[in-house]
Amino acid sequence: MLRAATLILAKDARLRARDRSVWLFALVVPIGLTFLFSSIFPDTGELELTAGVVDLDGGEVAAGFVDGVLPALAEDGILTRVDLDDEADARARVADGTADAVWILPEGFSEAVAAGEDARIEVLVTAGATLSGEVARGVAEAYASRIEQVGLAITTEVALTGGPPDPALAGAIGAAAAAAGTLIALAEETTGNGAPLDAVSYLAAGMASFFVFFVVQFGITGQLEERQLGTLQRLQAAPISPGAIQLGKLLGAFLLGLASMTALTLASTTLLGASWGPAPGVAILVVALVLAAMGVMALVGMFARTSEQAGNYQSIVAIVLGLSGGVFFPIPGDNLIMQIATRLSPHGWFIRGMDTLSTTDRWSAVLPAAAAIVAFGAVAAIPAVVLQRRRSSW
Repeated sequence: MLRAATLILAKDARLRARDRSVWLFALVVPIGLTFLFSSIFPDTGELELTAGVVDLDGGEVAAGFVDGVLPALAEDGILTRVDLDDEADARARVADGTADAVWILPEGFSEAVAAGEDARIEVLVTAGATLSGEVARGVAEAYASRIEQVGLAITTEVALTGGPPDPALAGAIGAAAAAAGTLIALAEETTGNGAPLDAVSYLAAGMASFFVFFVVQFGITGQLEERQLGTLQRLQAAPISPGAIQLGKLLGAFLLGLASMTALTLASTTLLGASWGPAPGVAILVVALVLAAMGVMALVGMFARTSEQAGNYQSIVAIVLGLSGGVFFPIPGDNLIMQIATRLSPHGWFIRGMDTLSTTDRWSAVLPAAAAIVAFGAVAAIPAVVLQRRRSSW
């Protein structure tokens, strides 16, 4: 049985090695997309915001932002400050792209804050500077929130003491808000000796987990292809047990997926500088994901009559699971529905395991995620086996 399965495996391996589609899905497209997306979405740790500020107010609350907040951001290496003459100069800098963003503090800003009236910081953003613009808006919103908190505390104290409003209220609010600490931090927290996945490593892991389902698909649909070509009937007529045929096909799918993940790991590390973490933990996650991909693709293939139909069904399932698992971008933590969808995707557990591995730097930390991935594959594989046995008995 083992010898027959090995011969079938060797024959399938030669066929897949000559198939250009396998090479595209296994290596070329994942590496290309990882490089493309990593260049579009830079790592936040490498972000540097080039921005300026126009203070039309000159009051003490505005000074808290101009002289307190912005210098702190510059010291942290987040902000490169641009000197501006006036509002017209600011708008010109944003228009020609020499500044990513500009904060404009309007006239009467400090007085409005002290009086409890509506006061806003205007943020101008250069077209196309999406990430920088979000950071600039975040700084303004964080300072406004800080002002609101400090102002509420001071006005409450004045109301409780029954004293008249303090003329220096605006200065107190601005000074307290500016001295309350850093408004924005782009550094990520860790819970172990390592660091969270950077952008390139995240994308490499996501692309590898996404495309391994397509690669495994070539091995799973091999039996349908042979049935269409008539070679499966010849195998069944030969002195070979049905189990040997199934084993040869499954081994081919497993080794194809394993080779794809291994090649992507080495290529992304060598060419793109990705960091996958300790090798034993990566190996456990990779094997678990390949097994899960085999189970899912085998189950989906049971509902198809031809290899083309199976490929279409399997592609749809692979895309849905990949998108819900966050292979292209992290799933927001405040979105409950998406978080549930991520936990129902082997891709999501794979990325979670990779992030845990990178953060803790301990290979054993991936075992819960690997167990969830294998369980997902087993849940899909069991009905696939049952359906295959029924189909074989027809």
